[in-house]
Amino acid sequence: MLGKPASFELASASDLDALIRLLSTNNLPVADLLGHVNAFTLAKLGGIIVGSVGLELYGELALVRSLCVSESHRSKGIGSALLSAAAARACAEGVANLYLLTTGAAPYFGRHGFVPVLREHAPQEIRNTVQFRSLCPDTAVCMHKAI
Repeated sequence: MLGKPASFELASASDLDALIRLLSTNNLPVADLLGHVNAFTLAKLGGIIVGSVGLELYGELALVRSLCVSESHRSKGIGSALLSAAAARACAEGVANLYLLTTGAAPYFGRHGFVPVLREHAPQEIRNTVQFRSLCPDTAVCMHKAI
């Protein structure tokens, strides 16, 4: 567990550079962050971003993106807490189904209730996202979770 609990807050434009650094360091896409920075929840310790998760809302659907925890803060529950925060935010917004794309974390998301789905079975709103169309490779696993 954490020695000092992380604080969770919605990202703002002032967090953009640090968020880009975190995601870039962990090989996650950053090309469209400027237009989506407000979609992110950040985990901070001592004012430093140590984790992130994005949630793009599309009516009753949402795309979870860029769940990331800095390497030095992994295995402390931050990722799970961020994922729970994203799901709670989605529920509050009337979302019924979460989707995501992952190139290497399918087992992790599977432990959190996500199941693989064929990419072509994802709803059109999700397939129309920049993440789906161009930022994530075609080899990325599409996953779904009803909430």
